[in-house]
Amino acid sequence: MVELLKSIKAHTDKAWSVSAHPTLPLLATASTDKTSKIYKLSKVQNFPLISKLEDTHKRSIRAVSFKPPLGGVDAPVENYLDLPALASGSFDSTISIWGIDEPENEVDDDEILANQSEILTNPNNEWNLMAIIEGHENEIKSIDWNWSGNLLASCSRDKTVWIWETDPETLEEFECISVLNDHQHDIKNVTWHPNQNLLASSSYDDTIRIYKQDIDDDDWSCVGVLNGHNGTVWCSKFENKHNPNADPKKIRLVSVSDDLTVRLWSSITEVVDKHIDDDYIPSSIKHNSEMIWEQETILPEAHKYPIYAVDWSAKTGKIVSVGSDSKIVVYKEVEGKWIIESVKDQGHGVHEINSVIWATLDDKTEVIVTAGDDGNINIWSTD
Repeated sequence: MVELLKSIKAHTDKAWSVSAHPTLPLLATASTDKTSKIYKLSKVQNFPLISKLEDTHKRSIRAVSFKPPLGGVDAPVENYLDLPALASGSFDSTISIWGIDEPENEVDDDEILANQSEILTNPNNEWNLMAIIEGHENEIKSIDWNWSGNLLASCSRDKTVWIWETDPETLEEFECISVLNDHQHDIKNVTWHPNQNLLASSSYDDTIRIYKQDIDDDDWSCVGVLNGHNGTVWCSKFENKHNPNADPKKIRLVSVSDDLTVRLWSSITEVVDKHIDDDYIPSSIKHNSEMIWEQETILPEAHKYPIYAVDWSAKTGKIVSVGSDSKIVVYKEVEGKWIIESVKDQGHGVHEINSVIWATLDDKTEVIVTAGDDGNINIWSTD
């Protein structure tokens, strides 16, 4: 059952997006009120506000994303104090990068490293603006860091996906290394594979496109087009290899749409070279390594109105979806078949739910976090 743990009146206008830090109990939010807020994911401490990031963007903040630790979640650099950093994407077409300075503590480095979870989530830390990234010609709809934190992807109403490269230690400069313009309409979401440099984009043109870096010349190109949805694709998420149901021979992706469906796609991990003559496929995919994707299944119907967001738990393998009907739907896979585990109606009352993620509290409990048109951030238990 999905039960409310805490409802935070975080914003004075719509809350668009939430992001949980991969290794620290930190939660970031984004809102039409032009602010982002950072909370500590601690039930014992009643989810305190850590920082309010404001006075930077001229229009709504549409998306937030925490940078993963140096070396990635699975193999972080040892004996290194990895300071948290956050990217915020706005309707003003810019991205802001925020971070904290190294804490000034009267303790030795070993003690700081041993207690960094507490030290780096302390409300006394000052979050500073580190960079402003410009390039898109229109509203930014989504941003996401790759697994190692050296690449940041952004997408926009201008029908493009930009990939930015940076030094994940300093975050001093961001260089655009690729502009991908294969979509025909507004792009709603970008998401990286959690363990490799594979990027998915979802669009108003009813498709999902998969991008990969070419081994020969380092160019990024489209290596797959997922057709099947009959409406805007709002969001997609890759399966994490740590999912207990994951097949190491497959890459899987879940997507949600205006067509009221949650669809599961899969591709064998081997990439085969194939010349493509189909004129429907964008030019950038031709003469490249195509990934063969197939629609694996459509999850059981639950939503009555457009589905806006989805997330896939690395811990349990469960999928959660939310949308304009204010429902929170949890699905689980049982012996290869997907069933609805629970449905929570009116998760944000009569208001639409715009974002959902799985997150981990400081006591290692997994929760669901949602953001709604009511400006609230709701945290849910799933026991």
